[in-house]
Amino acid sequence: MGRVDRPSALLTRLRATSPLVGRAVMAAVVTSLVGTAALIVQATSLAAMLASLFHDAHAPLAHEMTIFVAASVVRALTSGLAEPLTSRIAAPVRRDLRRRAIVLALRDGPFESVDATVQLCTRGIDAIESYLAKYVPALILAALAPCVLLVWLAMNDLWSAVIVTVGVALLPVFMVLLGLEAKDKMQQRWREQQRLAGYFGDVVRGMTVLKSYNRSLDVVANLNEVEGSLRRTTMSTLRVAFMSSFALELLSSLATALVALVLGLRLLNGSLGLNVALAVLLLTPEVFLPLRRSAAQYHASSDAIAAATDLLVEIERPVRGGTLAAPDVAPTIEVRDLDLTRDGRRVVAGPRLSGTFPAGSLTTVVGPSGSGKSTLLRIVAGLRASGSGVVLVDGVDLSTMSLDQWQRCVVWLPQDPSLPGESVRDVIQMGDTAIDDEVIIETMRRVGLSLDLDRQLGEGSKELSAGQRRRLALVRAIVRRPLVLLLDEPTAHLDDASAALVERAVSELTMTRIVATHRPFAGEHTVTLSDEVRHGR
Repeated sequence: MGRVDRPSALLTRLRATSPLVGRAVMAAVVTSLVGTAALIVQATSLAAMLASLFHDAHAPLAHEMTIFVAASVVRALTSGLAEPLTSRIAAPVRRDLRRRAIVLALRDGPFESVDATVQLCTRGIDAIESYLAKYVPALILAALAPCVLLVWLAMNDLWSAVIVTVGVALLPVFMVLLGLEAKDKMQQRWREQQRLAGYFGDVVRGMTVLKSYNRSLDVVANLNEVEGSLRRTTMSTLRVAFMSSFALELLSSLATALVALVLGLRLLNGSLGLNVALAVLLLTPEVFLPLRRSAAQYHASSDAIAAATDLLVEIERPVRGGTLAAPDVAPTIEVRDLDLTRDGRRVVAGPRLSGTFPAGSLTTVVGPSGSGKSTLLRIVAGLRASGSGVVLVDGVDLSTMSLDQWQRCVVWLPQDPSLPGESVRDVIQMGDTAIDDEVIIETMRRVGLSLDLDRQLGEGSKELSAGQRRRLALVRAIVRRPLVLLLDEPTAHLDDASAALVERAVSELTMTRIVATHRPFAGEHTVTLSDEVRHGR
């Protein structure tokens, strides 16, 4: 994880990423200024009433009372509406960031691990919404309100303004020292959360294998160790937060007490009016209150600050691909000197893959496990960079083409497809209600699948066999009528009769089809991958 930005720098980056953030900032500025002005009017009118009653118990107070009530109403409205208003603006920001993060994860793969990506896209982005709705208004109020109040104090009582200014000037020293410590703790805590999310996901997925080898207790012990590390980090963060709050409270109390002492002495010698003294005494704690609240919200928003920093690193990363339009008919795909190594490992020696997949043809890519078949499909789908090789689409370099437009033309069926949805219809449509039931039924018939469209499948379609799930995923791919269809082991888990139906259904299609398989498949062209191509032996 990269460094954690300062809140102001992070807010600037968020504004550049999502224009809606600017609206939340503007709403916070307006409510802060209106609320601070109402506070000053409220304090001065209350001080005037008390001073009038002190000099004359029967003094008329209707005018000051009206102003006080009006200011109180305005202040209550701004305080009550500030958070709901920014929350209403922050909700679309959350949806926009989540959509962009999911698109990036689907297009380029998980950011760190699948579980860490889920943690970032769920809890992390929810925390960013809370950061915009709560911490940003508190931060802006802490920046604006003390300045306005200090200006008023300087205009009405210079001595009190000097004392309060000195107290406020000392705050950055404490806030910087404690803030640096809090930032390190915050970064460590988020890292531990990401680690725990990834480790827990790995344990859940591999629990069956672990139990079969009698290693589940060891893994649970490791999980407890990770959880204990997160707990210790959380307690360290809380200690810093309590220390920060104590320092701010102490400094605020000392400054207020010193102002009260000076005001009392000046009242005794008659150099200051009672109404001014009361107003100054009422407003002095209000100078420090926004600063204390922003410090508290800063610690409460620690997850959001760390998550936003991680997320912005991914969103601001230059997008692979260019701006050229994708084709509107089935294209010819050509690969030249394509590197099929994984995880960035370089081929030591030996040939790389070159070949052509004609427009509208069916090409089978045959080779043993680990020879690079799946990697080839991912590169053609734009899910992985081609390295030193080149992928040409109708003679145009894929890297110069709009990746979003290209991936709208391509459907990729991986070896382990996910099947979200409650019913058969939901799984196939995936929200696209324009896909007609008759088209779905006809496509299922062609691959030998007979299912009621309203049949409930359970989570991940576990009610179906592995072969049925494979064919259901194939139907979902075909009904979208892409220009390029990429199939990875489409006949896995199928008997010979079902495999023959799938081969026939795929061979009758008209788009450009590339099928990766380790078993014979009825194709017009064949590309054979060997260990020499994969490993460079």
